[in-house]
Amino acid sequence: MNNDFKATIEALIFASDSPLSVDRIAKVLEAEPTLVKSAVDELTADCAQRGFNLFELAGGYQFLTSRRFYPMVLKMKDTDRSLSLSQAAFETLAIVSYRQPITSQEISAMRGVQSVSNILRNLQTLELIRIAGRKDVIGRPMLYRTTSKFLELFGLNSLGDLPSLEEIGVNDS
Repeated sequence: MNNDFKATIEALIFASDSPLSVDRIAKVLEAEPTLVKSAVDELTADCAQRGFNLFELAGGYQFLTSRRFYPMVLKMKDTDRSLSLSQAAFETLAIVSYRQPITSQEISAMRGVQSVSNILRNLQTLELIRIAGRKDVIGRPMLYRTTSKFLELFGLNSLGDLPSLEEIGVNDS
């Protein structure tokens, strides 16, 4: 593999503020996706023992701190988190992630509350959920689903990476 080609891919992934897909890289470089994928696989192996790794997230690739150093990085940042969600927001986000697409009325019923509209609005503002259309029933309520930012934030490549409801101790009834 040409080292310049691999270094160019490394630079593109490093410079991107969100995960970069193989297809996007191939389009930018005007190269075959299979060649790009091989280079990405080599980069992943090259970074395996470093302080940062190349992770596959949200359908693309991104450099992130190696998981084994995360506690130290967190300590360095003094546990300063830019995203703070209430218990109600986490519950709502969990319902959307497992039941999407879902209406606000369905979420309210599952949570046993009258309204979740403010929570949904806040989650949309944070770009963790989005409107995914309308349900084909009377009133045509909006349907909500998670975004790629949700996948990035929680370190998931796809929704299939979510733990099963049984694994987290939730009765699926």
